[in-house]
Amino acid sequence: MKWMSLIAAALAFFAMPRLALAQASPQDQKWLQQAHQTNLAEIAAGKLGEQGGHAESVRMIGHTLATDHAEMDAKLQKLAGQLHVKLPDAPNAQQKAIARKLKDQHGMQFDQTWVHDEADGHIQAIELTTYEVGHGSAPQVKQLAVKSLPVLKKHYKLLTHAASELHGGP
Repeated sequence: MKWMSLIAAALAFFAMPRLALAQASPQDQKWLQQAHQTNLAEIAAGKLGEQGGHAESVRMIGHTLATDHAEMDAKLQKLAGQLHVKLPDAPNAQQKAIARKLKDQHGMQFDQTWVHDEADGHIQAIELTTYEVGHGSAPQVKQLAVKSLPVLKKHYKLLTHAASELHGGP
């Protein structure tokens, strides 16, 4: 009888790691990869806004974006590692093109373009993350998406407020 309890305990022990972390579906993997690229782009864009912004609001929002996206990405990278999801090394081509365009602008033109592009990027990030919440499979990935949504929405609200101050809308 005692040996059966030991066998049952051993089986439970070895089964635990598999049960503790659900496998990432193709949707979960896609979201992790795209959200990571977005975080990389937002960290860089945030720093650019913080350093190159003409208006104080742009500099403050830039700092917030860089900080928040770095924190979100640290959590995302940890989860992706646990799920063995390979993440890209850089933002996507569209994100890189926006960054290149911004580096050539200065003053109010920079601020207006930066705020507009950041607001558009956050709309896309919110849509992507909302889709993951509804269609993802791995509970841990969905939970990360759920926790990311309020941060993304806060950023969008800050950006639309700044846009209305700078030129009457995003």
